[in-house]
Amino acid sequence: MTNVCRISLRVVPNNVLKRGSKTSKLNVTKNMFPFYRLGNEKNDEYTQEYNRFFNNVGKGNWTATQEFIRLHPEAVRVTSPTSNRTALQVAVTFEHLHIVEELVNLMTPQDLEIKADVHNKTAFHIAIEKGNISMAKCMVEKNHNLLSITDIANHIPIVIAVITGQKQMARYLYPLTIEQGVLFSDNGMHGSDFMIACIFSKMFDIVFDLIKREPLLIIFKNSWKISPVAILCCHSALFPSGCQLKFWQQWIYNCMHVQFPGDINDVCLNIQNAEDNASNKGDITIRYVWSGLLQWMASNFLKHPGINHIYELKLVHIQSIELLNRMCKVIETLDENQIKEAGIKDALVEAASRGMIEYITNITKAIPKTMWNTGFAFDVFVSAIRNREAKVFSLIHGLNDKQTIANLRNSNGDTLLHSTGYIANSRKLNLIAGVALQMQREMQWYKEVEAITPEGSLTDFNRDNKRPREVFTDNHKKLMSDGETWMKNTSFSCTVVGALIFTIMFTAAFTLPGGQKQDTGFPIFLDKKLFKLFIISDAISLFSSTTSVLTFLGILSSRYAEEDFLTSLPKTMVLGLSTLFISIAAMMTAFCAVIALLFQSRLWIVVPTILLASIPVILFMGLQFPLLVEIFVSTYGRSIFDRNVGNWLA
Repeated sequence: MTNVCRISLRVVPNNVLKRGSKTSKLNVTKNMFPFYRLGNEKNDEYTQEYNRFFNNVGKGNWTATQEFIRLHPEAVRVTSPTSNRTALQVAVTFEHLHIVEELVNLMTPQDLEIKADVHNKTAFHIAIEKGNISMAKCMVEKNHNLLSITDIANHIPIVIAVITGQKQMARYLYPLTIEQGVLFSDNGMHGSDFMIACIFSKMFDIVFDLIKREPLLIIFKNSWKISPVAILCCHSALFPSGCQLKFWQQWIYNCMHVQFPGDINDVCLNIQNAEDNASNKGDITIRYVWSGLLQWMASNFLKHPGINHIYELKLVHIQSIELLNRMCKVIETLDENQIKEAGIKDALVEAASRGMIEYITNITKAIPKTMWNTGFAFDVFVSAIRNREAKVFSLIHGLNDKQTIANLRNSNGDTLLHSTGYIANSRKLNLIAGVALQMQREMQWYKEVEAITPEGSLTDFNRDNKRPREVFTDNHKKLMSDGETWMKNTSFSCTVVGALIFTIMFTAAFTLPGGQKQDTGFPIFLDKKLFKLFIISDAISLFSSTTSVLTFLGILSSRYAEEDFLTSLPKTMVLGLSTLFISIAAMMTAFCAVIALLFQSRLWIVVPTILLASIPVILFMGLQFPLLVEIFVSTYGRSIFDRNVGNWLA
């Protein structure tokens, strides 16, 4: 049975579809096309013609469309009963440029402003979302008011273009929108929306031009009541502090010099020059530590996807810092009321929670000195502590009144040391491998804050009647228990492996390859170099496995106090894993030496055996060696805190 739905035709802006006394309601059947076509039911012939009209527009049939409009001129203002779109909106949706141009010629400027879409969009809005500049151009040339008409989200067309990723469209609309003055009207709300969208889309050249035209735009609030300077703190990836690179990526990043592309002289879109064209990139020079091979690679340096990603990343960082500097110059001209209204103080606290050290240092220097007091500094550093942002907290070492700040309290009576006692969020903890290392990191934080806390405040009570250490202990019970379990399980597994290696190597020491001479009792291969290698490797493996077993037994019998997780247990674990790795490598070396000694002339046996013997070593390195490195770095490496920070407020 055919599915039937009831629909009615609407005419915008006036009801012009009147033909005698016939009704405009009828039965239609849905087909595969987005619009509806009449079935075989007996319906109003006039309405059937309109359904065919919308279908012809969607299919790109201008001949049939033109003939219908000749007979029914009001059709250009009629909305489809099913999609609630005008013929122009249908043509734009299916990107039939020739029909769009013809319909625009037949419509009045006011007709182009019809919002007939279910999302309250004009045909111009749809063209923006499609990124079709040709269609947008033919409409905006007829009615410039289209640039200021908002959609259901109260966004003007140029904002829609940026939000939907149509950067070329945005560049085309930018000079036109500037001429209309839309961005700076209505308290700069639309301009703020546009600037924020450009920041998140990394269209910094336009942002710089906006600041040049209207500096106060950075503090104007958008439709969500947030200013551009405040929302910048929510995008930590724009700055170096919010980017985590691997060591080799960081090395390339540091060696790479990217030239600032500068401001735009004319941001009108050049269609022929794609925005991402490599020829538009700034000059780049690479300072190499070595010349030779790296110089040979310089010509094709940016062609590698990984290298190009680092280049783009550093370019964004340079532009973001320049944007921040320009915003700070504007902030320096503001009074305290304007700064408070822009939400800059709240943004600084949020930036501390995200580790945005560049934002904090630059903005703090720009705001009046009277606004940066110990109470506000306390809020900033509490935010850094609760979110475990070590670089931000290290800034406290550059302040002369750090002990005064450490002695302040919040509404719950918590000092900075009390705040350290609350466990870090799971997002931060999950960045650290192993529960024991997570507990170690928490202890490192407590000790760091404790070092700047006056002695008289170390045992102060908060409003819950708890000392800082009691707060730490209560909030870390589960983490410490999980850390103990993790250490014991790891140690037990490694003890079994170490004991097995010890047994094998002890037995191998008395089962010499080739046997012994009957007259003297000395090994037959005593003078062979491979035999000496076997003996040395066997001894190393035996002694290191023994040390490993004893070390892990010590971990199993440890008391597991909070202080033990700071240095004692990690150091013991480093020793145990290191000796275990040495024993495995020496055992495989001894095995390979014996095979090579017994089958010297049969390389087809020796070579595959040596290759297979390397598999256990490689597996251990892949599975356990990263953990060993992380424990070593966390215990013996450079502290995550920098106590040599200078006076950054000067």
